[in-house]
Amino acid sequence: MNTPISYIPSELQSGDAESARQHAFTRWMSRDLLQAATDFCKNIGHVAAYCESSKEGTRYLFWQMPPGACCEVRSGRTKEKFEDFDRVNQQRGWRLLSLHVSAQEIYSAVWVSAQHYAAGVAFLRLFGISPAERRNA
Repeated sequence: MNTPISYIPSELQSGDAESARQHAFTRWMSRDLLQAATDFCKNIGHVAAYCESSKEGTRYLFWQMPPGACCEVRSGRTKEKFEDFDRVNQQRGWRLLSLHVSAQEIYSAVWVSAQHYAAGVAFLRLFGISPAERRNA
């Protein structure tokens, strides 16, 4: 029998980190710009550590990952599709780094290889973002 899992999204802190975060985020982008933006950033060694979707579009906070780190970034997904990605990434041994759930119940998440999880958490905390949590209900 499968144990139900609950997810606690990342939280955005206020204060000094909020100002830094607002300057570090990309602008809100429409769906047709997302692939080009993420491909460009990936080519220069940056990947999203946090992404969020809203009625304004999607925006990212990019991270220059440590050598050898692997990740998966999925934004704008239904809960069911997010859970499918989460199951696959758990089987890989990857950790859920960040999660945003929009008011419209759209899930945006980032998973990272387990040995690089602490570095990802440290990066998020520089910008006042808590890591996501996965809990057995």
